[in-house]
Amino acid sequence: MTDGWMLPSEVFQWFDENIPQGSLILEFGSGKGSIELSKKFELISIEHDEQWLDLSDGKYIHAEILQNQVSNKYSEVGWYDFDKLTDLPSKVEVILIDGPPGEIGRSGILHWLPNLPDSTWIIIDDTDRIKEKKLAELIINRLSPKDFYDILSMNTRHNGDSRKATVLRMR
Repeated sequence: MTDGWMLPSEVFQWFDENIPQGSLILEFGSGKGSIELSKKFELISIEHDEQWLDLSDGKYIHAEILQNQVSNKYSEVGWYDFDKLTDLPSKVEVILIDGPPGEIGRSGILHWLPNLPDSTWIIIDDTDRIKEKKLAELIINRLSPKDFYDILSMNTRHNGDSRKATVLRMR
């Protein structure tokens, strides 16, 4: 079902087993998985790359990548333009952190944590990679979720490592 650029099938299975259809999902980073998610859920996608806008039936917010002090601290390119994120809903069922791409960096979200919508779940994809694993650890330390665990995928990267996503239960 998935390729190397799409959420692993085990994450879609997790959604099917844990999230009621029609629930609101806030996704950082759009892609082929957005098409699948929007078939069952109300989806808001934050995306910097115009080629990935409007792939699904969900709502899209185009937010360019801008430098910020947190991204700079972690030697990353930047993160989504904070000014484009001011009209997010106050509550969502799931926040999915799957962007920007790893070569740009995702640590900029640490600056935005106090502004994130209230959510039941946060999923950080690609936590088999060092930077995303560290990001998950930092988010866990700052937000103190009620529980957290990993979804290990049968899908592997080009180096043979299994893909992984980290799930945080916030309430």
